[in-house]
Amino acid sequence: MNQGTGACGINCMVCGLMRQGKCSPCGAGTESQAQAKLAAQLGMIGSVCPILQCAVDKKVDYCSASCEVYPCRHFMSGPYPLSSAYLEMQVRRRGQNKSVSTAERPPGKGDKSRLH
Repeated sequence: MNQGTGACGINCMVCGLMRQGKCSPCGAGTESQAQAKLAAQLGMIGSVCPILQCAVDKKVDYCSASCEVYPCRHFMSGPYPLSSAYLEMQVRRRGQNKSVSTAERPPGKGDKSRLH
């Protein structure tokens, strides 16, 4: 679909880290690029992105387009890549019956006072 877009839906090509050469694109969960990214993450930081790993495991190209349980716990409880307000909008529009409770949110997530 789009080589610069990660399985999570973030367009890596517009990320400052990518533009500074500090990161590489993740790619779709069904592409070899995703496997390479997971290997690089494991080697560099000793862990992998749970969203990308899940997409690879489930053979899902892009979570929001292809995964039946999106937005899942990886998105709802993680500190990135999307805000809880955006994810709650996705849940509402998809007609799903789940929510991000305040207890599930990491500190600062959904905190409107931090918005610029």
